[in-house]
Amino acid sequence: MERISLERIRLNESKKKPISVTAIHYNKNISLNKLLELLSTNKEEPVRYDKNNKNIYIKKKRGEISLKYGNWVIYEKNTDQCFWAIDNDIFLKTYTHVKGTVNTYRKNVYEVECIEFKSLADKDIVDVLEFLGYIAKETLEILQRDELIFSVRNQGYISILTLEGEERLYPSDILIKGIQGEYYPVKRENFDKVYEVIN
Repeated sequence: MERISLERIRLNESKKKPISVTAIHYNKNISLNKLLELLSTNKEEPVRYDKNNKNIYIKKKRGEISLKYGNWVIYEKNTDQCFWAIDNDIFLKTYTHVKGTVNTYRKNVYEVECIEFKSLADKDIVDVLEFLGYIAKETLEILQRDELIFSVRNQGYISILTLEGEERLYPSDILIKGIQGEYYPVKRENFDKVYEVIN
C-alpha cells in the first residue's frame, strides 16, 4: 500500500497499525500504591492522585491528562515511552488481549480521520478549526474566529479538549478524530510509528 504524504493532503483517513502495548485497568483489583509507583517511573511526567474523585493526573508537556477510575493506562514502548490514559469503552473497542500474557494488548486496526497542524499561518489554523467543527459563516463568527487565530498565533498552539483533559496541538502535530468522535493530538514522529495514511 502506498503511503501518501500529509504535506500533499490536508485531511486524511489513517489506519492504526497493530502495535503491542502494556495496559493496566485502573479499578478495584489494582493496588493504587503500586500503580502510582509505576506511573512515577517516568520522572519527566509528574503524577498526582486526587483522593476525592480517585483520578490520577499525569503532567505532560502538552497539558495534564486525567486517568479516571475505571479507565485504562497504557505504555507504548515503540513510540514516546510514556503513559497515556484511555477511556474504558474506547479501549475495549480498540485493543485485544495477547494470549499467554498478563498486561500485553495489541491495538486493533481501525480507521480514523486526521489533519496535520502545518504552521501558525492563518489558513493552517482555520483548517484545524474547521476539522474541529468550528465553521465561521456569519460576521460575528468570523470576528470571533479571527480573534481565536490571533490568540493561537501568540501562544503557539491550539488547545484541544480531549477525553482525558486539555492538551496542546503544536505546529507539525497531527490531530486525530477517534472512533467515538473524540479528538487528540499526536506528535508527528509518534503518528508515523502508529498510523498509516490510507487516502
